[in-house]
Amino acid sequence: MKCDICPNYCEITEESNKTECKLDPFYDDENRIYTCNIEVEPIESNFYHFLPGSKTLSVGLIGCNLQCPSCTNYKTTQFENDLLIPKVKYSPRDIVNMAYDNDAETITWKFSEPTIHPKWIIKTAQIAQEYNIKTAIVTNGFTSPEALEKTKDYIDAVCLNIKSPSDTYYKQVCKGRLKPIISTLNFYYKKHIHLEVEYTLIPEYNDTPKEVVEFAEYIKEISTEKIPIHIKQFIPVYKLKHIKPTNEKYMLKTCDRLNQMGFKYVYPEITTKQQYKNNTYCHHCKHLLIKRSQDYQIDDHITENQGCPHCNHKAYVIE
Repeated sequence: MKCDICPNYCEITEESNKTECKLDPFYDDENRIYTCNIEVEPIESNFYHFLPGSKTLSVGLIGCNLQCPSCTNYKTTQFENDLLIPKVKYSPRDIVNMAYDNDAETITWKFSEPTIHPKWIIKTAQIAQEYNIKTAIVTNGFTSPEALEKTKDYIDAVCLNIKSPSDTYYKQVCKGRLKPIISTLNFYYKKHIHLEVEYTLIPEYNDTPKEVVEFAEYIKEISTEKIPIHIKQFIPVYKLKHIKPTNEKYMLKTCDRLNQMGFKYVYPEITTKQQYKNNTYCHHCKHLLIKRSQDYQIDDHITENQGCPHCNHKAYVIE
């Protein structure tokens, strides 16, 4: 039997049913969810154009189907034995109740790779929809067509983290492949699921101007207007502790380069005097639409019909 949740399509036998993610997600019980981290956060921790100013219940599961050396959550994704990881068991309704009690408008599955547990996402979303609570995921995009089809009606927003524009990088560094990730990117966009993209600039690994442009070209083929891009700063961690953090000036230059390519919404996510660059402006008249502070407090000026209050040009923000 093959697990069809991700493009690894791991064989499951009686002798060994451990997959590349070192779990058995094929046999997940939809009514028993094992978490390693749950917290209430501003939605801006991952999304700038989806329900700005709202709260989300962020739920961390365990496991990942990639092996990135820069993983910030490596203790719960890059393990040898999942039995050694502290976990708390919840039912899907427990999670929805936590979101409801904390006035969270969304449940965001993140911290690990949530798409390897599609049963948990689906069952929880079915209950959440009863309370008008949305479902969001932060994903590496390494998802099978089968899993995408099964979950598409239960996901409202996606933040997709692209590691590199190089298939060689994915194969050698992350133990994955690029093509399925680009397919995932296109899938969510075509299904009209809100989509934002992250790209972490890792010095010596994926940060050359050529690589940045190649990454951006994949997004540009889809849309320069409807997909916000978040340029993230690399922080030394896990197997890359010897690499220096991303230079903030270089992050700003990267954002400028993407703007020059025609992208309307590019955010460097830095907390210096350049914080204003994380605001959202009307790309037609440059009027301030959303002001964001360092602690994610926002001042929202978008009109009820999702337009700019100055020129009425459409702002691609879901409120």
